[in-house]
Amino acid sequence: MQQESPQQHESMERFAAISGLLAAYATGYDTGDWAAVGACFTDDGVFELVDHAGATIGVHRGRAEIDAFMRASLDGQHDTRRHFSTNLRILSLDGGSAQVASYLLLGAIERSELRIVQSGRYVDTVVWGPDGARFAHRRLTMDGQF
Repeated sequence: MQQESPQQHESMERFAAISGLLAAYATGYDTGDWAAVGACFTDDGVFELVDHAGATIGVHRGRAEIDAFMRASLDGQHDTRRHFSTNLRILSLDGGSAQVASYLLLGAIERSELRIVQSGRYVDTVVWGPDGARFAHRRLTMDGQF
């Protein structure tokens, strides 16, 4: 059996940390745990939302702006949302950061019925600090109308 190299081990640890970060973000949003969502970003992190035609809908800088946008996006929603992050790929990895891509499937549950209400693609810059992996920049390009 081939022994794992230190580089392979580090890459696997980084992949696990990134996967955990995506899960923490999705779960925090779905449960309205805004402190958990904010903790997924660096203090000066950016969340960028792009529509299906490539036009920027909004760029939210810093945890306070990101928090306000996330809370506002839930206003008026009367269903239960579930964010599914899939097809996680590390595009590039160096010692302090990674470029990451993943897909979003957004489900809505009403009256025990699940329907997919949106899909899209995230491209993220993830950085490592004393508290682990955090988004420095998160860009969501949606496949459908916003």
